Amino acid sequence: MKKYELLEHKADVLFESRGKSFEQALENAAQALFETIADPAKIGSGVEASVEEQASSLEELAVLTLAKLLTESDVSECFFKKFRVTDFKKTPDGYSVKGTAEGGPMSREAGRTSVKAVTHHEARVTHNGEWRIRILLDI
Repeated sequence: MKKYELLEHKADVLFESRGKSFEQALENAAQALFETIADPAKIGSGVEASVEEQASSLEELAVLTLAKLLTESDVSECFFKKFRVTDFKKTPDGYSVKGTAEGGPMSREAGRTSVKAVTHHEARVTHNGEWRIRILLDI
């Protein structure tokens, strides 16, 4: 199974990640985000960040988690290359997720595309045998 695929979009980056679980699809969505921003083969190591989000829907949880990873990358001046969900659960108000991102310092050699935002526009989570998360990145 492909982790994600880029979909056609006129101005921005639209992708759909896949997974056997929501957690795996979210990890693969993070991979799509990271690989849009930088070449993972050229990213060092030594930087780790924890993220935690809560939302009323799975779509909102996916967008907020990816947005938090994007913000953490900017604030820490690093490129991430891997994200692992450490906890995911349904809560009385919706859903929560915790995870850890790994990467290295930003470098001009590794950089690809500047992503301005992870948008709610076109965000979709579906489950039909496999989980799919569709996300639009504003570039």
